[in-house]
Amino acid sequence: MSTMNLTRVSDVTDLPEYPVPAGERLETHSYFKLHHTSFLESDFFKACKEIEDWEVIGLALALWSKCQLQDPVGTIPAEPQRQAWMMDIPLARWEGYLRRKISPLHGWTRCRIIGTGEIRLMNRFVTGVALDALKWKHKDQDRKSADQERQALSRLRKSVEDIGSKNLASNPRYIVMLHRWLLDTYPHGNRTAVRILEGMEYLGTTDYRR
Repeated sequence: MSTMNLTRVSDVTDLPEYPVPAGERLETHSYFKLHHTSFLESDFFKACKEIEDWEVIGLALALWSKCQLQDPVGTIPAEPQRQAWMMDIPLARWEGYLRRKISPLHGWTRCRIIGTGEIRLMNRFVTGVALDALKWKHKDQDRKSADQERQALSRLRKSVEDIGSKNLASNPRYIVMLHRWLLDTYPHGNRTAVRILEGMEYLGTTDYRR
């Protein structure tokens, strides 16, 4: 089996943009999906197994784990010195691993980071894992935001009713419009009765009928 293309980071002139922008991290991300069948059938694993370099396999897995905490998630620095710092390995020893017949950097290619233009390394497998994790992160954030909004609308509906406008409190569209006005006008302030009344007056609807 040829291992010619397994030892160096690709030298790409027209660098692709990494699909995750700078600043996107997974601080609470404690695991990543490892499709073990695909891994065991990969050229990298087979090539390492052929020359019995189990140490490089372990380093590659550690590298994939370390990059989950990088910015953006799923990337690593392009410079060997910074890679060694990230891996907590002396530079000379890390460079020795990089000179092996098969390198821990197998599959890593240079890319440009959206937002900063920084050149880092990405790996097709790891990128897929990161995108999947981010998808679930964003779904969870959307769910939490929706729950918070429902609770805010419920509290606002009760406040409008307590102020004395049961009629308007029962109008979902009106409550949403008032909620939006309060968010725009007092994004960080408490929703006091005075502010709610101010919003109702702004909307031109202060119906106090019960």
